[in-house]
Amino acid sequence: MATLQNDTINIGRLFGPDFFFSIPNYQRPFSWDKDNLSDLIDDLIAAKRDSDYFLGTLVLHQTSENNFDVVDGQQRLTALSILLACLRDHIGGNPVEIQELLMQPERTFAGIPARVRLSVRDSAPYHRIVCTHNGTRAASPAPSILGSTERRYLEATGIFSEKLAELSVGELQGLAEFIIRRVVVIYLAANTFDDAFRLFTVVNDRGKQLRRIDILKAANLSPSAISDPSVRDEYARKWEDLEEGIGEAEFESLFHSLRLIYVQEKPEGDLLHEFDTRIFSKPNRPTRGTNFINTLETYVNLYESLFVTRDFMIDTDYHAKYKTLTYSMISEYRANEWRACILLYAMKYKQAGMYQFLLKLEQMYLGHWVNSIRKDERYSSYTLILKSIESSKFGRAVAENIEPNTEAIRDACKNANFYGTGYAKYLLLRAEIASTELDSPREFTARSIEHVLPQSPAPDSEWKSTFSQSEIDELVHNSGNLVLLSRSKNSSAQNKDFELKRNTYLKPRISEYPRSLQAVAETEWTPKVIRERTKSFAALAVVDI
Repeated sequence: MATLQNDTINIGRLFGPDFFFSIPNYQRPFSWDKDNLSDLIDDLIAAKRDSDYFLGTLVLHQTSENNFDVVDGQQRLTALSILLACLRDHIGGNPVEIQELLMQPERTFAGIPARVRLSVRDSAPYHRIVCTHNGTRAASPAPSILGSTERRYLEATGIFSEKLAELSVGELQGLAEFIIRRVVVIYLAANTFDDAFRLFTVVNDRGKQLRRIDILKAANLSPSAISDPSVRDEYARKWEDLEEGIGEAEFESLFHSLRLIYVQEKPEGDLLHEFDTRIFSKPNRPTRGTNFINTLETYVNLYESLFVTRDFMIDTDYHAKYKTLTYSMISEYRANEWRACILLYAMKYKQAGMYQFLLKLEQMYLGHWVNSIRKDERYSSYTLILKSIESSKFGRAVAENIEPNTEAIRDACKNANFYGTGYAKYLLLRAEIASTELDSPREFTARSIEHVLPQSPAPDSEWKSTFSQSEIDELVHNSGNLVLLSRSKNSSAQNKDFELKRNTYLKPRISEYPRSLQAVAETEWTPKVIRERTKSFAALAVVDI
C-alpha cells in the first residue's frame, strides 16, 4: 500500500540527517535564470527576521529510508544549496553548521560516511563549488570548457556573492541563522513513483516549474517504461540532448505539433492528458519508453531542419525561397498549427512538392487570419490536411486539395484600415519577398510600418493641397500608403512634406526592399499613386513566390 508523508519543516531539518536528495534523470538540469536568483536573495535579505518565510512545496519520491528523489522543487533546492555555500565562504572561518547542511561529515567510529546532501547529475562541478570549503571563491575553469550547467552554477554564485558582499559579517550570520531556522517548506512524499507524480499534478512550484513535457519525460523514463537502469540513463541523456539541440521553446512547440499529428482532432485537455489518453494508449501510435523517444529524435531532427536552420530544401532549386518565406512565417504568424502539417508532409514525402505545399498552406493560414477564423475551425482544416497526408500516395494530391480563400486575402489588402489589422506587417513583408529576385536566402525584417502620407498632416503643409480631407480619411491607412522601416521612427520628421520626408527621413530608414524603395522613387505622392500601389499590393499578396 502506498504511504504519503507531509510536513512543514525549516531548512535546518530539511538539510539534516533525515533527508538525502537525488535529482532523478528525468529532471531538467539546473536552469534558474538571473531573475529567479536575484528574487530569491533579495527576498531573503529583505524578509522580517521574526517571521517564517515560506519557500514553497517540495514533492518527493521516497526511494528508501532517508533517501528521496526530487519530483518537484529541484531548482529551489539547488539554488538554496549554492546560496548556503556562498554564505559559508563569505562568513569566513569554519562555519561547520552550514557545511554540515551541505555535506554530511564522516564519523569513523559511528560508521557514518561523508555524503553530499543533494546529489545532482553534474556532480563534479557541484561538489567543487558547493561542497568544498571556499569553493564559491575558487578560480573557475576557462569559459570555453565549461558545461552549460556549470555555467549556471557559477552564474548563481556570482549573483549571490555580489549581494552578500554588501553585508557585514554580523548581517551574514543573521541571514544564515534566519535561513536555517525561519525559512520553511512543505514537503509531500510518496513511496511510489506514480503517487509522487499524482501529487505533483496538484502542487504549484515557485520559479521554473516542471513543465508538462517534463512529466512526459518522467513517464517515458520510468521503470515501468524502461526497466534497465543503464538504458534509462542513455535515453535520459538523449532526451536532454534533443532539447538542448533545438532549444527549450522549440522543443515544447514540437510536442504540440506531435499532439496534432497523432490525435488529428482539437485538444480535449492539456498536453499531458492528450499524450496519456489519446496517443500512448492508441494503436499505430508511439508507445512509452524507447519507442517514443526514438520517434521523438526523428521528429526533432526534422523539426530543426524545417523550422530552426530551415535548410530542409538546401539541395533543391527552392532552397532560397523556402528559407526566406518560412523565416517570415515563423516570425510573424501568431499560431503554429500549420507546422504539424509541414512536419508530417516532410516525414512522408520528403522534399517532393514541399515548396508548393508550403505555398498552399501559407495561403490557407492567411485566409484564416484575414477572416478571423476561430481556433476550432482552423483545427478542422489542419486535421483534414493531416488525414489527407496519411491517406494520399503522393504529396501533389494533398496540395491540390487545399483551396485557400485568395479572394478574401485580396480584399483584406484593399481594406481602408489595413494599417490597423494584425496581419498588415506580414503581408507587407510578403510583398517585399514577392518583389525580390531570391537568388540566395534572405531574412526580411522590419522595425515598424510608416505612413508616407502622414496620419495628421499640418494644416499649412503641401499634403493639404495635394489631398482633400476626405481623401486623407480614405487613403491614409491603405496598404498603398505604407512602407516598412528598418530603423526606428522619428516622430519629429514624420509630418514633413513628401520630397523632404522622402530624402531625409524615409530613404535612410528603408532597407533595400523593392516595394519600399519604389515608394521613395516616386517624384510625387498623390491619391492616384496610393490607389495604384494598393491594387498592385493586393496582387502580390496571393502571387506564388
